[in-house]
Amino acid sequence: MMSEIKRFTILTAVITAFLINCAAAASTSEDSAVQAEGDTPVIAPKAEQLLRDMGDYLKAVDQFSFHAEITYDHLLPTEQKVQFSASGNVEVRRPDRIHAEVEGDLDTKRFWYDGKTITLLNVNERVYASEPVPSQIDAALDHVMEKFGFSPPLADLVYSDPYASFIPNVEFGFYVGLHNVEETRCHHLAFVEKYIDWQIWIEDGKELVPRKLLITYKTLPGGPQYTAVLSDWDLAARLPDRLFTADIPEGMGIDKIEFMMQPKHPATRQKDQSDEK
Repeated sequence: MMSEIKRFTILTAVITAFLINCAAAASTSEDSAVQAEGDTPVIAPKAEQLLRDMGDYLKAVDQFSFHAEITYDHLLPTEQKVQFSASGNVEVRRPDRIHAEVEGDLDTKRFWYDGKTITLLNVNERVYASEPVPSQIDAALDHVMEKFGFSPPLADLVYSDPYASFIPNVEFGFYVGLHNVEETRCHHLAFVEKYIDWQIWIEDGKELVPRKLLITYKTLPGGPQYTAVLSDWDLAARLPDRLFTADIPEGMGIDKIEFMMQPKHPATRQKDQSDEK
């Protein structure tokens, strides 16, 4: 949820040692869950309810947009981590439109879904690829994930039911506390999966939007991390059709290529992880 494109996936994370320490403290509160036997997920009721409430809140919105400030660790062949950053904007019009643009230290990418076709443009490499997909966002995202191992920026927030996208592979989760993200008071939650650990900060107020996501790829050397700070949420957006139509600049020598299958490390898998538990 580490290919170059998969850096932009939308789950979150927490360092394993941090989870262990916080879990010990949280176990004394009424919101903590008791360890269950076997493979049954152990999730504190308050943490699960807040994640569900956030999902329901976003699920009820037909059109929305937000901004993301992203940092991520790039793992070198020597297993040294180098941190890069990017900023991006995501626009969604349900049930069948997505646009995203991410500009970073390494490259700039644009993504369009118009209800029929997904198009990805790499501005720096001067190449783009298109793929016919189903006519609903969920089915379209599942199609490119299953066929190419590819996911657009912060995809879990784009699905019709964000809670259902986040929760399936969680093994353990708890409520950390009320903490600020850029002066916005947020509920801080932490979760553990088989291949990743993640955290999410959900705004404390009427707008139950996520304000920060952090993921640790704990099965990769050095535990590289990905962080996205989310702002400028517009839940009353009126997004025009032209925004979702692929706009490939002419006269710049941009070539059309085929989507390539992204190499899968277990930590990069999202919706199909549950079959390996």
